Amino acid sequence: MKTIMFILALLLGMYAAQAEILKVASNGTQQYSQISAAIGAASPSDTILVLGGGYSGFVVDKKLVLIGAGTGVGIGEGVLINGTVEVLDNADSTELRSLWIRSNPANGSSDSLGAVLRIRSGATKVFVWRCFVENYSSSASGVTTCWAGVNSQAEFVQCTFWGSDVADASGGNGVLYRSGSNLTLQSCVFANIERGIHAFSATTGASCLVSHCVFTTENSNLYPVSGAIAGVAENCAIMSESGYSNLYTSGISYSYCAYSNQAPPGATHVAATPAAFVNLVLADARASDYHVAGGSVVQDAGNPMSPFDLDGSRADIGIYGGQHPYVDGGVPDYPFAVQVEVPYSAPLNGTMRIWGRGRVGPGN
Repeated sequence: MKTIMFILALLLGMYAAQAEILKVASNGTQQYSQISAAIGAASPSDTILVLGGGYSGFVVDKKLVLIGAGTGVGIGEGVLINGTVEVLDNADSTELRSLWIRSNPANGSSDSLGAVLRIRSGATKVFVWRCFVENYSSSASGVTTCWAGVNSQAEFVQCTFWGSDVADASGGNGVLYRSGSNLTLQSCVFANIERGIHAFSATTGASCLVSHCVFTTENSNLYPVSGAIAGVAENCAIMSESGYSNLYTSGISYSYCAYSNQAPPGATHVAATPAAFVNLVLADARASDYHVAGGSVVQDAGNPMSPFDLDGSRADIGIYGGQHPYVDGGVPDYPFAVQVEVPYSAPLNGTMRIWGRGRVGPGN
């Protein structure tokens, strides 16, 4: 009997320790109407589901998984965060998924909160997936979309970083990194940003792995990766406006990239124009279609030793190549109902027809 009671107590303890799922809806139909309130109520390792709507910025102070309904602009298809988002150093292994984070900090060139998404020094194993990070500051110089602090570790997959409201991309930073930071970026867009991945101050020991990304600028030179950082960039498109230059740092090994203007170091790259893509608008991520155009020079032009495309062909250059292609609209891999319509009335003892629409994205 004692053994049975012990097992029952153990099972009850395991059940109590299971992570919970908290839900947020800005229209008040769920437990919480703001993300910050859900974070305050959550325990470490909980999951927070965020339904389509508009929300304020927030700070993550514990390990959490936050999943939004997407980054689109249609009804119920976008979770818009109007404000900055921070991940603190005690929030290791936090995941941010399918969120549109939008703010206008004007200066990210100093160790301040001047970034839309800030990963604090010491935060590790932070995973940012299918997010759309937009800085709409009208001041180009020092504009930063994401900050990665000292000894931080972060992975960005299928994300967009966009400087959306500047006359040119000069001085804009995509991901600003510091000493000891370790970054992985896959199938990401850096739109209208002069310095895609850029150093702040001393950057001893920083490293990055960049694959299948697109970098664009208008009225500006383009540094896809700059500063004292070691790493590899392959299968990327580096597209600056005619009359400007692409500039490269010596610590990065480039392979099988497409470029306009100056080629990266090495002999495996292909010259391309915006016509290589369906609709590449250098200054506008929302208006662009980064799919490879039919017969394009970037089709099947990726590193033959890198993972093939999902259809089994050699990898394309750009965000739709390889095993983890970009997902339009940041559609999450968790199913969401994005629209439900209920009639105002129905006949007594009659039938009420309820119409609904949901969606779920691929899991890779």
